[in-house]
Amino acid sequence: MLIGSGATPTASGETDKARRRVVALVTLVYVLLMTEGVLRKWLMPGLSQLLFFVRDPFVLAAYAVASVGELWPRGEALLQAGMVLGVLALVLAVVQLAAGVAVTNSPLLFALYGWRNYFLYVPLAFLIAATFTPADLARITRITLLLAVPVAILVVLQFYSPGGAVINVGSADDPTLQFRGLGLDEFHTRPMGLFTSDTGQSQFTVSCLAMALATWFTPAAAGRAGRVLLAVATISVLVCLAFSGSRGAVLHAAIVVAFAVLLALRFAKGGQSMRIVGVLLGVAAVAFVLYPVVFHDGFQALADRWHNADASESQQFSGGIFGRALYSFVDFGRLVGGTPLLGYGLGVAGNASTLLGTTIGGLSPTAVAETDWSRHIVDLGPIVGVLYIVYRFGLVAKLLHAVLGASSRADGALAVMLFGFVMLELLSGQIAGQGTINGYCWLFTGFCLAAATRDAGGSGAANQATAPAAGPLFPNLLR
Repeated sequence: MLIGSGATPTASGETDKARRRVVALVTLVYVLLMTEGVLRKWLMPGLSQLLFFVRDPFVLAAYAVASVGELWPRGEALLQAGMVLGVLALVLAVVQLAAGVAVTNSPLLFALYGWRNYFLYVPLAFLIAATFTPADLARITRITLLLAVPVAILVVLQFYSPGGAVINVGSADDPTLQFRGLGLDEFHTRPMGLFTSDTGQSQFTVSCLAMALATWFTPAAAGRAGRVLLAVATISVLVCLAFSGSRGAVLHAAIVVAFAVLLALRFAKGGQSMRIVGVLLGVAAVAFVLYPVVFHDGFQALADRWHNADASESQQFSGGIFGRALYSFVDFGRLVGGTPLLGYGLGVAGNASTLLGTTIGGLSPTAVAETDWSRHIVDLGPIVGVLYIVYRFGLVAKLLHAVLGASSRADGALAVMLFGFVMLELLSGQIAGQGTINGYCWLFTGFCLAAATRDAGGSGAANQATAPAAGPLFPNLLR
C-alpha cells in the first residue's frame, strides 16, 4: 500500500477534497457497523452471509482515495509493522493451504476470511488518525448520540418480547437465517438492539457512554451536541445497560467510568475536575432512581444473571468473573507447545464455520480457542501468533502515550474516554473472531488517536485542519 507524505488539507484543494472523501467513507463504514444488523436481520435476511462483508468495499475505497491523495502518514512504524505482518500472514496462508494442516470444504474462503479479520482494518485506524478533524469527531459523536434514543426503545421492546419474536430473531422464515440471542432467564432474552448479537449491542452501549461522558466533560462540545440531545442520549445509555443482561457490558462501562475518575484526578485543582465529578454524580443519581424503580425488571434480571453466572464460574475460575477475564491472558500458553509451527490455518478458530456454513477437520481436540490470544496461536502458529500478540501490546502502548499527552489538555476528555472504551478490546478483545468487535476496535482506535493527536503538532490532517465544529451530520461523498 502506498504511504504518502501525509499532506495536510492546507496543502491543496485536491488534497482537502481527498481528505473529506476519506472522512465520508469512514463515516459510512461506522454507520454500517451500527446498522448492518438491520439489513441482515430484517430487510434482507436472505443475503445475511454476504452482508457481513458490506463494510469492506468502502474500507478499500477509503484506502484507494488515501493512496491517490497521499494522505497516509509517513514514517508510522506500527502501520508499517502491521503491513509487514499482513504480508507475512498471506505467505503463511499459502503455505497452510499447500500443506493442508486443517481440512475444510472451503479452504481458500477460510484463508481470505481469516486474513480479513486480522489485517484488513488495521490501516484504517492510522488513516482515521491522519485525516479526522475535531469537526469530524464531533459528527461521529452526534450520530452515535442520535442513534442511542431509538436503540434504547428497541432494547426495551426486545427485552419484553418472546425470544422467538421477529423483533428479536429477524424476519427470515428459515431458522438457519435467524439470529437467536442468549437467554437471560426463562422469560427474557438478551436484547441485541440493531445488531445480530448482544455483543454488538454491548459495544454500542459502552462506546456511546464514553462519547456522552466526554461531551458532558467539555463545555464547548456539550453545547455543540445540544444539551437536550445529550441528556436524552445519556438516559438512553442507562436504559440499554439496565436491560442488557450483560455483565461484560456493565464491567466495560465501569472501566470507562474509572477513566473518567482518573481524568478528574488529572485536573485535581481545576474547575474541570469539579465538572467531571458533578457529571458522574449526576449520572449515578439518575441511575439510582431509574434502575430499581422504573427499570426494575431489567435490573432484577441482570442481578439474577450476575448471581447465577458468578456461582457457576466460581467452580471453574478462582475469582469468578474476574478470574475468567484474567484467564484470557494466560490460556494461549497451553497451545504454544502443541500447535503446529504453521498453525492450523487462518480463520479456522474464528466464527467462520457458523458464518460461512463450512466444516473443519484435522484440528487437535485441545485446539479450542475461547480467547483471542489462543485464537492467534491456532490460526497463525506459535511464532506468528505471538508476534501478533506483541503487536497488539505495541498498539496499546502507542495509544496510551498519545492519550497521556492529551489528558493535560482541556479538550482531552474525548481521547481519554475513548481509550477507556477501546483499550481492553485492542489488547485482548475478540477482534479476530467476532466481526462487530473487529470493526469497533479498529474504528475507535483511530478515533482515539485522532482525538489525542489533533493538537499535538503532527503532520496529519487532523492536526492542522480548521473546519468548524458544526458541520453536516453526514458528509458529502462527492464534494
